[in-house]
Amino acid sequence: MDSSPTRRYQDRWLTAPNLITSLRIIGSPAMIVLAYHQYPMAVAAWVAFLVFTEWLDGVVARTLHQQSELGARLDTIADAAFYTSLLIALGLMFPEATIREAWWTTAAIVSYAISWLVALIKFRTLPSYHTWMAKGAWLVVGIGIVSLVADWSSWPFRAAMFCVVLANLESLLITLVISEQQVDIPSIWHARRRQLNVASNTPDTASESNKTTPNQ
Repeated sequence: MDSSPTRRYQDRWLTAPNLITSLRIIGSPAMIVLAYHQYPMAVAAWVAFLVFTEWLDGVVARTLHQQSELGARLDTIADAAFYTSLLIALGLMFPEATIREAWWTTAAIVSYAISWLVALIKFRTLPSYHTWMAKGAWLVVGIGIVSLVADWSSWPFRAAMFCVVLANLESLLITLVISEQQVDIPSIWHARRRQLNVASNTPDTASESNKTTPNQ
C-alpha cells in the first residue's frame, strides 16, 4: 500500500493549497465588483494578490507534499475564474482600451478555447498541466494589468496576452502528445519524455503472443 505523503492527500479537499486555490476562485469575482465601482487601483492591487496566491499554492503544495489531482483541477477552475473576471473588469473600467486591445484579448481567449476543446474531445476533461510557461504567463499578466490600469503603457498587457497564447499552444501540444489524461506536466519536453516512457514500458503483444503459442 502506498503511504507516501503526496498519496495521502490525493482525495482530500481540506488541504492548505486547496484552500488557497479556493480563495482565488471565490476572490476573482471581486475584481468585477471593484471595477463596477470604478476602483482601478484596487483592482490592480487585487490582481497582484491573486497572482501571488497562484505562486503560493504551488509552493505550499510542494513543501507540505500535498500535491493532488483534485488540487490540479481546482487550479484550472481558478484560472478560468480569474481570467473571466479580469476581462469583465477591464471592460467595465476601460471600455475604450478593451476595444483597442481586442485583437490581443481575442487571441488569448481563442487559444484557451481551442486548448480546452481538444482536451475535452480527447480526454473528456479540461487540461490541468500547470506548465512552467503558464505559471510565467501569470506573472506577466499581473505586470500587464498593473501597467494598463495605471495608464503606463499597453505593451506589457500585449506581451502578457502573447505569453498566454504561447502557454495555451504548449498545453494543446501536450494534449496531442500524451496518450492518456495526466496532470501537472511542466513542459512539452516532459510530456514527450513521459510518453516515451509509456511506450517503452508497453509490452509487444504480438511477440508475447508468439512466445506463448505452442508449436503445432
